[in-house]
Amino acid sequence: MGFLDKLKGTAQQAVKPGAMASDRDKITRINKTGVQMSATVNSMREVGTQFGGGHQMEFDLTVHPDGGADYQVHASQSLHDATLQGIVEGGSIIVKVDPEDPQALLVWGAGS
Repeated sequence: MGFLDKLKGTAQQAVKPGAMASDRDKITRINKTGVQMSATVNSMREVGTQFGGGHQMEFDLTVHPDGGADYQVHASQSLHDATLQGIVEGGSIIVKVDPEDPQALLVWGAGS
């Protein structure tokens, strides 16, 4: 992705500020009330980079809720190198899941 592509993405975000505020609110809610669970990374790929060093990642995950049936989630999230460290396909990760919407989650980091 070149500089002009990044600039175009930034311009698109500026045109849709409501979407950014909605995403920010969702992230804040999950940070505060999210339930920590383990998940398995079925696949992951970098689809772009962000200013400041973030990697825009797409994940296909199997979430393993305590006492519940495993389920599949597709997630897209910007992560920095420190958070990505140790996250590999087939590996275990920690996620925080929105208790009101199990498809909404944040990748928290590599599992143990």
